[in-house]
Formats: sequence, structure tokens, C-alpha cells
Amino acid sequence: MLTESQCQLIEQELTGAVEPRKVGAYLCLHMGLMLSEVCALRWGEIDLTEGAVEIRQMAVKTGSGLALTAAELPRRLPMPPHVRRFLLRRAGLYPEGDCFIMTGSRELPAFYMMQNVLSAVNKRRGVAATLSAMDLRNAFIRRCIQSGMDLYTLCFYVGIRQPNVILKRFGEYFVPRPESVAVLEKYSQERQVPLSASEGTARMNLLILGAGSQGPVVREIAEALGIFSEIAFLDDDPNNKLAIGPLSDYKKLRYAFPAAIPSFGDSDLRRAYFDKLLAAGYAIPRLIHPSATISKSNVKLGSGVVVEAKVIIANDVTVEDNVILSAGCVLDRECVIHADSHVGCACTVTRGSVVPTKLRVPAGAVYDKKER
Repeated sequence: MLTESQCQLIEQELTGAVEPRKVGAYLCLHMGLMLSEVCALRWGEIDLTEGAVEIRQMAVKTGSGLALTAAELPRRLPMPPHVRRFLLRRAGLYPEGDCFIMTGSRELPAFYMMQNVLSAVNKRRGVAATLSAMDLRNAFIRRCIQSGMDLYTLCFYVGIRQPNVILKRFGEYFVPRPESVAVLEKYSQERQVPLSASEGTARMNLLILGAGSQGPVVREIAEALGIFSEIAFLDDDPNNKLAIGPLSDYKKLRYAFPAAIPSFGDSDLRRAYFDKLLAAGYAIPRLIHPSATISKSNVKLGSGVVVEAKVIIANDVTVEDNVILSAGCVLDRECVIHADSHVGCACTVTRGSVVPTKLRVPAGAVYDKKER
């Protein structure tokens, strides 16, 4: 049985210089798929929006090679969150839904393709005497048991009908957990339910276009709001480790990320992608840091407005679409901030002033212009 230190060595190999065969091996390690299942799996059977994998077919050997047949135990498997994030970053490997996971094309993979990549991993890392897809699947089962997954759920997830099969092979990893009796609290009339800050709030996924200096600020605001299940970046800098892909990937991530926002200091670039996101059908939220103070009297904020920490907005202020209000700036009464502009950190925009479209007000400035 692979140890955790051995699994970590394998993980390092599978997540570096990723190609389709490594994606298949990753699914064996992190979802326990059988070799026959992962060889038959197509990109269109992975639902990144719901975070689930459909197991419908399996590959079987025939006299002339491999063929597809119905899965012995068809099932829909929820993905662990880290698997979903891994697959989101690799969407570019699969140009269409009919592509097989193991080849990145419509060509049905052969079983030896998996063994070839695992043998190469083992040669580089010296993980074990031998390394196979079954070893990865067994490591997944061990992890599930040690994490407390019940036996029948585990049987369903890995497609084994008889629990005794797992008990016989993995019995040493099952341990009693008497403390789990605490869950019976839910049956008590005196049950105390903790309140959640996001209770009753619908959660969605947010895509941030631009992972430069402005991007992480936007992510911090989004995280502070607590309404996004997943937050990811796109950026054209291949060396930016925050990004899951280039900016052009927004076109194919629409259903995985219902909401998106451009995050560029350059106002022209920010406007260009604001329009592209709208045309693609994204919701473009306004993001307001919880520490900002905003009057309840006639304040209008457009789509894509970013309000950073400690911003103060007085009454009768209008902020149009795609504006950045940097940390600590103050908008006095009756201001108008036109679209695509950027009010810098600790700025003061005086009463009745008008900031033109795409203007950047420098940090710390006092802006006092009434002309429209």
C-alpha cells in the first residue's frame, strides 16, 4: 500500500507539466477510478459547474484492442474540491466534449498509456518497486477510510458491490470512532444550531480576469464577502501562478463561473473585458469590502464597481460601471464618478465633484472639479 509520502511524490509529478495521461492518473489517485473507467471517460462527462463526474462506460479488451461497454455500476460522483480546481486549470487540454480524458482527442486510449506515464513517474521519483493505476486507486480507498467515510458510501463511490471486498483488503485501516456519537445531537429537542454568517445566502463561483497587483485585492474583497464557493484567476502571463489559464479562457468557463469581473489597472483594458464578459452572459457583480461605509441615502453603484477597505461614500453619490474605489478614499456628497475611472488610495473627492470617464485620480489627491 502506498504511504502518504509516496503519494506526495506521485502528486508532484502529476501536477507538473500536465498532459492528458497525467490527468487520468490524477483521477485514479484522487477519485479512485478504475483504469477501465478512466480510459472510457470523456471531457463532456465531467460537470465542472456541479462538480461531478458521470461514470457511464468502461473500456474492455477485445481481440482487436479496446472497446467501450456500459459501466458495471453507472454512477454520478461528486468531485472533491481540489479535483474540480485541478480540472478547471486543465480545461484547455480538451477542445471538445467528445475528447477522452487520457488522450485529449477522440482517439480511444489504450491501457498501456497509463502504465507508461506511471512507470516514467516511478523511474524519476523511485516511489516503489512497481507503480500501477490500481496502486493509486487503493491509496484513494485508504484515504477515504482514514478520513471516516462509511463503508457503504465508499463501496458506491469506487464501484464495488460487496463491502466484504473492501473489508478483506483494507480492514487494518478501519478504526472505531466512538466520539462520532456527538452527531446524535441533531435528534435532541435542545439542539443548538450555530448561526452562519452566510446562512441563507446563495453561493456561486467568481472568475477574476487579471492576476496582477489589482487582482489579489479583488480576491480579498470577494473572500471577505463569503458568498463565493470558488474564486479563480485568468491572466495572459504564463508565469503567474495564480492564474488557471489565459484571459481567452473566459469563453469556455461561463457555466463553471457564473460571475466574473475584470481586474486591470488599465482602464481601456478593463472596459474591453467588461464588455466581453457582458456579451458572454456573465453576471458582473459589484464587490464592496465589509469595512466600507456607504450612505443609505440615494447612493447608486453600477456593475463591476470595486469598493476597497475603509472607503467612505456619502449620500447622493453616483458611481457608474467598472469603477475602482481604492482603500480609504472618501466620496463627499453629490459626487459623480463616471464609468471606468479609478479613485486612488486615500483620495478625497469633494462635494459635487465629477470624475470623468477613465480618469485615474492619484493616491492621496484632493479632487475638486465640478465640470461634467
